Amino acid sequence: MSPERWNAGVTRRGVDPAEAPNPMETTPAMRAAAREFGSAGSDEGRLERLRTALLDGRDFTFEYERTSTFSASDAFENRRGNCVSFTNLLIALARSLGIQLQAALVSTRGISEREGDVIVTYNHMVAVYPHAGSSDVKVYDFYRMAEERGPRLTLLDDFSVAAIRASNDGVVHLGRGEYAEAEHDLEIAVKLGPQLGSLYANLGLAKWRNGDVAGAFAAFRRGLEVEPRCSPLLQNLAALYLDQHRPAEARAALAALDMHRASPYVLIVRGDLALREGNVKGAIRNYRQAASLDSKIADPWLAIARAELARGHRGAAHKAARKALKRDPSSPEARTLAAATQ
Repeated sequence: MSPERWNAGVTRRGVDPAEAPNPMETTPAMRAAAREFGSAGSDEGRLERLRTALLDGRDFTFEYERTSTFSASDAFENRRGNCVSFTNLLIALARSLGIQLQAALVSTRGISEREGDVIVTYNHMVAVYPHAGSSDVKVYDFYRMAEERGPRLTLLDDFSVAAIRASNDGVVHLGRGEYAEAEHDLEIAVKLGPQLGSLYANLGLAKWRNGDVAGAFAAFRRGLEVEPRCSPLLQNLAALYLDQHRPAEARAALAALDMHRASPYVLIVRGDLALREGNVKGAIRNYRQAASLDSKIADPWLAIARAELARGHRGAAHKAARKALKRDPSSPEARTLAAATQ
């Protein structure tokens, strides 16, 4: 896409082109590298050589860095980044060889993480290459290459890829407590990718943290109009309802979730709701289920420790706090709970 066409497309979506660079733009150095790495042969052969060159560390060093979301040219220059950065780089190099890769989101269980006192959602992005006359595609990502069927993937145009980058930038600001900057970036994201419901989940969080509860509800509902079964949206909507002491609405939002795609934090919200209603056993059951979905996170065990302590089970609370501390040694709450229950 020419710079003129890209800028015109971004402007039509209500965004300043200076704030949304083309994620697939190439430089002469990139095109030369693509010719060197890809050499000759079939498209699939050249793609595998490109992927190998980016990951094997001999011809080109590219290191994973979760919080760095770069355009293709920035990823090439910095030689690091997350899955979005890697995907952008691989697609741009392939396109410079005339191979039309496309970006896609992987539709698996939601990936959420706690950033300070908020829960944010991440998307995993990959590059896909279609098989002629087939619904299958070959998936190229930072971790592996595999055959995948189309329904597990949401194909993205390049403007939506730019939306993912803006959203990831907003998530970084959320983690730093920079809520005004986060809201700015996330507003850009939903303008560039208005069909992606998960982007509204993070925008609603930014508005919530900025004290705009009505705006947060509006963002969540706008997203649900686009993607009614979006797990991150329903999760965050339920959490906001719970925060606003509206348990019936929180329960309704949770009931609409597809639990096969929900993140562990959905179960923590369900547990919090049960706890507020006095159902401690139900709360702990949800927290334990959340812990079973992701054995590496501390939050379910912190929730169990709080619940056990509330009902006077100090030994069980101490055991849960120690498990939380094992998973997150830097957690001040885990240290406090472990010390208070000795």
